[in-house]
Amino acid sequence: MNARPDSTNDQTHWNAFREGSESAFAALYSTYYRYLMNYGRRFGATDATTEDAIHDLFIELWNYRQTLSQPQSVQAYLLKSFRNRLVTQLAERQRRFADVDVEEQFGLLSPEPSAEEQLVADGLNREQHEQVQGAFTTLSPRQREVLYLRYFTDLSYDEICAVMGITYQTARTQLYQALTALRKRLQTNWPVLVLLFSLFDN
Repeated sequence: MNARPDSTNDQTHWNAFREGSESAFAALYSTYYRYLMNYGRRFGATDATTEDAIHDLFIELWNYRQTLSQPQSVQAYLLKSFRNRLVTQLAERQRRFADVDVEEQFGLLSPEPSAEEQLVADGLNREQHEQVQGAFTTLSPRQREVLYLRYFTDLSYDEICAVMGITYQTARTQLYQALTALRKRLQTNWPVLVLLFSLFDN
């Protein structure tokens, strides 16, 4: 699980950036670049496409800094803004070939970009890790995204709702269904199941 950025520092940097501080703006970019890259990769976007979306987002933030309000959660605000921009870019490319449901087409591919290293470090061997990855592929794109945001980005349910544009009940239901599906898929391999859910309980 990724450690959540310090919300107090976020608010301080956000206020200073709105007033024109380039160092505060750079601090926000440095703090969230990795988070946004990881999030973009989970949508199947190339690194180049993800970087373009990040750069476009921050250029827009800087250009319109004086009109921005103070969000309750800078992390959730940036994730939502980046998600909207990236999904739009991916949808525009996809429309050249087919009319698709953007939210279903561009779901998260796995729980965490460094999942292999993290899970192996937490006690799973390669075979067990493959079983976990196989279990995650049975989840819907939205279930994978809720799971990622809740346990690997450490967002609250309210923040998840803001990022994904869903209701509180939908977020809770999607997470419950995801965990239930994982438990059912891995129930015959209880050591893997115990290790996996120990991550979620942290």
